[in-house]
Amino acid sequence: MPLLQFFKTILLCQNQIHLYLQSMPYEDSAPEEERRYQGNGSLRLATGIVILELLIHIFRINGWLPDFILGVIPRTEKGIPGILFAPWLHGSWIHLFSNSAPLFLSVWGTSYLYQKIRFRVLIVSMIAPGLAVWFWDDPSMHLGASGWVYALLAFIFWSGLFRLHPRSIALSLIIVFLYGGMIWRILPLEEGISWQSHLAGAVTGFILAIFYRKVPVDSEPDELEEEMALDTHEHPENLEYGNREW
Repeated sequence: MPLLQFFKTILLCQNQIHLYLQSMPYEDSAPEEERRYQGNGSLRLATGIVILELLIHIFRINGWLPDFILGVIPRTEKGIPGILFAPWLHGSWIHLFSNSAPLFLSVWGTSYLYQKIRFRVLIVSMIAPGLAVWFWDDPSMHLGASGWVYALLAFIFWSGLFRLHPRSIALSLIIVFLYGGMIWRILPLEEGISWQSHLAGAVTGFILAIFYRKVPVDSEPDELEEEMALDTHEHPENLEYGNREW
C-alpha cells in the first residue's frame, strides 16, 4: 500500500541518519553534550516536507488542487507557476517514493550541517532548477522534487569538499555511496526523465556551495569559541582583543 511504503521510506532515512551520526568523529574526552544530537529541528523539518509532499500528491490524484497548480511548462505563461509548484507535484506514487528518501536525507543534511543558511539554501534550491527549466526549449511538462534533490545533494557534496570538515565530508561520502548513480540522470539517456531539472539542480547546488563556502559548518563556531577561551586563559594579555573580535 502507498502509505505503508511511505512510512518504510521514512524509517529507511532515519536509519541512514543514525549511521551517519555514529560515523561522526568525536574525541573520547568530548563532553556528553557535544556527543548528543543537536539538530535544531532538522529531523522535524525534513519529515514535515516529505509529509507535505505526500498530502499534496493525495490532493492531486483526487483532483482537489486548483487548475493553475501545474508543473513547469517551458516558455509558456501557463507554466510560470510551476517554477514554484513543480517540486511538490509527482506523476505517480512510484515517482513520489523514489524522491522521498533522497529528499528527506538532503533536507536533513542541509539543515543539520548549515543551520544558519538552511532556509536560504532550501528555497533557492527549490526554485532555481524550475526557473532554469522554464527557459529551456522543451514542450514537455516537468514536475517532481528531483531537481530540488539534485541541488541539495550537490550542495552538501561540494560543501564537504570545499570545507574539508569531518562531519561534512562524512555526509558527502554517504551521499556518493547511496546516490552516486544519480549522476547519469543529468544526461538525456532515458525517456520520460526530466534530465534538464536534474542538470539544473546539480549546477544550482554547485553554485550555492561556492557562494556559501566560507559559512562554517554549524559545529565550528563553538569549537572556535573554545579555542579562544583556552587562548585567553593561557595568555591573559589577549583577553581584551578577544572580546572585541567575538
